[in-house]
Amino acid sequence: MARPRTGQMPIAEIRVAKQDWADFRAVNLRRAPAVIREFIRWYLRRPGAKLPQRPSPEEIEKALATANEAEGPAERGPQSE
Repeated sequence: MARPRTGQMPIAEIRVAKQDWADFRAVNLRRAPAVIREFIRWYLRRPGAKLPQRPSPEEIEKALATANEAEGPAERGPQSE
C-alpha cells in the first residue's frame, strides 16, 4: 500500500552510533536533520548545495557540557568514584 501524500519527505533510517548521534543532536539541536540533508545534497553535488559549516571545537565543547548538565545522573549511568 502506498504512503499517503503529506507534503513531507519520507523517513529514511541510517545507523549511527548512539553516543555520536546524541552528541550530534546536542551540538545541532533541532537543526541536526537539516545538517544531514545539506551534507547529502553537497556530497551529491546538487546545484547550489554547500557543505554545512562545522562548529568550532569550543562550540562543540560548550554544547556537550550543556547537554551533560541537563542530563540527570540516571541518564548518564553509574558514576565511578
